[in-house]
Amino acid sequence: MSQPIQFNKRTVAYFALNAFGIFIIYLLKDFITPFLGAVIFFVLFQPIMNGLTTRFKISESLSAILIILLSFLIILVPTYVLSYMLYSKLTTLTANPEQLLMFLNKLDEAVLQLTGKEIFTEEIITKIQTETGKLIPELLNKVFIILGHIGIMYFILYYMLVKRNQLNKEVNNYLPFELHNIQLLAEELRSQTLSNSIGVPLIATIQGTAAGLGYWLFGVPEPLFWGIITGFASIIPLAGSTLVWAPAALFLIFTGELWFGLGLLAYGAIVIINIDNVARFIIQKQFADVHPIITVFGVIIGLNLFGLPGLIFGPLMLSYFIIFIKMYRAQYAAKS
Repeated sequence: MSQPIQFNKRTVAYFALNAFGIFIIYLLKDFITPFLGAVIFFVLFQPIMNGLTTRFKISESLSAILIILLSFLIILVPTYVLSYMLYSKLTTLTANPEQLLMFLNKLDEAVLQLTGKEIFTEEIITKIQTETGKLIPELLNKVFIILGHIGIMYFILYYMLVKRNQLNKEVNNYLPFELHNIQLLAEELRSQTLSNSIGVPLIATIQGTAAGLGYWLFGVPEPLFWGIITGFASIIPLAGSTLVWAPAALFLIFTGELWFGLGLLAYGAIVIINIDNVARFIIQKQFADVHPIITVFGVIIGLNLFGLPGLIFGPLMLSYFIIFIKMYRAQYAAKS
């Protein structure tokens, strides 16, 4: 006969604290993305913060402000440039809908000649125009949300940097692991963070540059813009950059540039795809040996949870989870 569960004050307090903690996390769920961003920046810039305060004798507050400005210039300015380019494109399309109609009609004629089927009916074209008109208000709404998250992220980051010694001490006190395992955790977290937050964008830059060169060689309009878009698309698992250069090649073929289109298809299959594999092998090995499966499933999880920032946060969360499993096995499983 099973014994009834004995609830003492300690057990009640334990479950009450956990329930209260989960409730607080639920209330703050909209701020998880800024918090994760602050954690990534903290891991990346903590050595620089230590150098500014110890070697150059700069105050804690001023050092934190300098790091915030540095991160803004290095990371957020390129993001702003891309957003501005996309916004300009959408503004042009909505201000001059006849350009979009001319393009769709031209593409539809080419497809009709090749396949005998009409793709863009009047109903579809009207729907495309309507949806395009909705994009700018939605984009502006997203921009305000992102700006708010950036402000919260930097607010958290400032106090994490200024109070970093106290923060590290509190983390060491609350983690249920021995000190040497915590030190190993910190080092592996740093290498995983570098691999995902620096290696992935660097690989995307290399692939985007290669794609932009191909677009220029084979006559794709505005190769710089589409090269940047290809770089961002390369982060998406499985399809990646193919989502951009393959339709670009088909566009050339359908609009009468057969040889240029076939050339871009060959260039994409030989150069763009393989340069991604080569760059990933060389660059990510310098930081941490991240398995491709972690990257793929991490991106899928991250996109579902956080949207676009999940491209970075997702693989990091999965990497952190695996690190904690390793630490648990080393700390407890081996002793059981």
